[in-house]
Amino acid sequence: MNAILIAMLLLPLAQGPAGDAAAGKTLWTSNNACSNCHGNNGEGMFGPDLAGHQLTLAQFMRAVRQPWGVMPRFTPEKNFSDQDVANLAAYMASLPKVAAPGAWRTPIPPNASDRHALLIANGCGQCHGAVMGNPRRDAGGEGADFEWFKSMVYTHTTAMGDQARLRMGNYSPTRLPEVALRQIWEFMTVEAGLRVPITGQISAGSSGDKGTTFTLTVSNAGIAGKGRTAENLTVSLTLAPEVTVAANTGAAYQGVKRDAKNAETAVWNLPSLAAGDKRVYTLTVSGASASTGVTGGNIGWAKPVLGDGTTDFLAVQAPRPAQAAR
Repeated sequence: MNAILIAMLLLPLAQGPAGDAAAGKTLWTSNNACSNCHGNNGEGMFGPDLAGHQLTLAQFMRAVRQPWGVMPRFTPEKNFSDQDVANLAAYMASLPKVAAPGAWRTPIPPNASDRHALLIANGCGQCHGAVMGNPRRDAGGEGADFEWFKSMVYTHTTAMGDQARLRMGNYSPTRLPEVALRQIWEFMTVEAGLRVPITGQISAGSSGDKGTTFTLTVSNAGIAGKGRTAENLTVSLTLAPEVTVAANTGAAYQGVKRDAKNAETAVWNLPSLAAGDKRVYTLTVSGASASTGVTGGNIGWAKPVLGDGTTDFLAVQAPRPAQAAR
């Protein structure tokens, strides 16, 4: 009798931790890797609906740890702990069922090539966008080949090194075969083209005798000696109306020119920027609106060209105002 009683008491522990729906909601809304496929409210989109599910915790846990579709396998070490999964299961179970699922977050374009359609149909586009813009930057910065890409897809949680928490799990080669993965890689490298991970950051303006000085740092975030080099770069900072350039630094400075929208821009040209390199430019402006004298900018480069023959560029956001000292 005592043995039966002990077994009954231990049964809930064997089934897994108790779920907290409130904690599950917080996790769901802060990690849109789930909602990209299953919908903001678990209504289903690319992935099945989860709202109002009637799965046991063991069934829900298995679907996360050993999914039977194209969903990646999420691990307790790098993605979701068992307690996280229990919380998500409790939150989804608390939601009302829906009559019909929503549309895919990223649909297959009508003119998509076979490789492009395969990429989206296997779920990659639901999180990474229709043309995999950021993964193509990462691959370009790594000087990547197919073996690198394969490791990122099949063994993502270990290939990403010591990062504490990852949004993506590990895809199964039986659900996403290597032959399909190679077609996706060919779309990224041949049809779309790998990118150079150029970054640009404008500092908040600093007041001085000549006016307000802004600092722009242009970097190639690729791995030195491995990543791609950007060639023939044009750096443009958009000026606010009625400001004047009082000073600048950088031998590549070309002066003030008007862009396609007839706005005045301060322009630098540089021949190349290799992986791991950076350039720092300053621009001092004067006038009534000097404190907000730089409203943004862009960086374009002529090579390498993208798969469709166009050139790549990066929009640079306007600087945030300097915080007052406390």
